[in-house]
Amino acid sequence: MDQKKIGSFIAARRKDNGLTQSQLAEKLGITDKAISKWETGKSMPDLSLFNPLCNLLQITLNELLLGEFISDENLKEKSNQVLFEVVTSWLGKDQWESKTDTQVPTVLKLKKVRKIYETESTSTEAVKDVSFEITKGNFVGIMGASGSGKTTLLNMIATIDKATSGQIEIDGQSVSELSENDLASFRREHLGFVFQEYNLIDTLTVYENIALALTIKQMPKESVKQKIIDWAERLDISEILSKFPYEISGGQRQRCACVRAIITSPSLILADEPTGALDSHSAKQLLETFVMLSQKYSATILMVTHDALSASYCDKILFMQDGEFKAMLEREQENKQEFFTRILDTIAKITGGVHYVS
Repeated sequence: MDQKKIGSFIAARRKDNGLTQSQLAEKLGITDKAISKWETGKSMPDLSLFNPLCNLLQITLNELLLGEFISDENLKEKSNQVLFEVVTSWLGKDQWESKTDTQVPTVLKLKKVRKIYETESTSTEAVKDVSFEITKGNFVGIMGASGSGKTTLLNMIATIDKATSGQIEIDGQSVSELSENDLASFRREHLGFVFQEYNLIDTLTVYENIALALTIKQMPKESVKQKIIDWAERLDISEILSKFPYEISGGQRQRCACVRAIITSPSLILADEPTGALDSHSAKQLLETFVMLSQKYSATILMVTHDALSASYCDKILFMQDGEFKAMLEREQENKQEFFTRILDTIAKITGGVHYVS
């Protein structure tokens, strides 16, 4: 997107509507300086201001992002151009790094897993005979709309819920054979979690939140500090270790959650809609962190999402609908934009043209 062109367009539309910079700033609840920066192309409006700005300037969102009026005959073409430019700026232009090692161990294996919820009057099959495998170092996404069964499936893999039938193996261990006490120990040893709501303890500093995961594993105290310092540096949170969760941004909190999840060297990291509470910049940073952990440190990550933009960062995507997998995509020698387009095409085929892109 051309910020200078957008800025000039905002300035022209402001004047056409008889508004001074001060008047527009007052209506939007921001400073005159912010308006001046937009109009000179030095910055862009915050996402939360897009709709009220468009209403005040009497333009569409597509026209704002394009920086020009769009005639009716050019609406589809110009709208597609805006969408492509927005997606490109969000996804970046990286090329796929192929993982060619064929001797990679299997971390997660599911075979004919089913989950049935019973009540006195009804029986609901939430997950239907699901089978798949994930090898070490892979970043795999499960996509599906609300009610598709993806969270139920994740909960069974997380050992929070039990399958009605079928086998779930993590590092070769069948979780269905473990007692409740053994399951608690198994989760500590083999699983890491990144949730939508961070699940950090507000009364502990970032350092203490991360240290808690190592303390539970009974790691020697002298080893804890250096390990936290090393991982904090890798994920760029060294400067906030002494702060409390309420003192840092959502993106920083999620990176703290990532450190907490990876620092115990789990076999598998489970991420449940991890970008759901983040703005687009923080979401992009988090997903790039997942890719780095997978590619550089061979972390194995399974992420549940309904968002095609987030899914385009994965190595492989499983598409879930009505409790079963309808399709699977593996990323080939392509960049994220190309993979994103294939994701949308696959969703359209499964849903009959309805794209669930947040």
